[in-house]
Amino acid sequence: MKTKNYIALLLLVLISVKTLLVPVVYLDFELRKEYIIQNLCENRFKPQMNCNGHCYLAKKLEKVAEDNATKETQKQGQSIKKIMEEVFDAEPLFSLEWAYVPLSTKSIYTFLTANSVSIATSLFHPPII
Repeated sequence: MKTKNYIALLLLVLISVKTLLVPVVYLDFELRKEYIIQNLCENRFKPQMNCNGHCYLAKKLEKVAEDNATKETQKQGQSIKKIMEEVFDAEPLFSLEWAYVPLSTKSIYTFLTANSVSIATSLFHPPII
């Protein structure tokens, strides 16, 4: 029973870390504010700007947001790919092929009619008994 409690606590901590990432960045900034202002701030040599390390904080928050967005995008891409693989497990119904088409009108007409006829005959035909 105790191992289940420890596992539940561990999972809760892991979930909380992601949720509390932005407040942790703010806490880190407040705890190390003097060091950041004196050593890490981009505008430390321009005291008239009154930046006080907020440029550093903004960069950190932007990085966290960008990382979260990238991870979410990857998750969505993977889930869409997984769904597509599950739904369309069979062979594809058609495939697209790119071909170079010369610019002369006669060859374009020949290309379009030949391909449209082959597509039409492959799609529209009587049922096979």
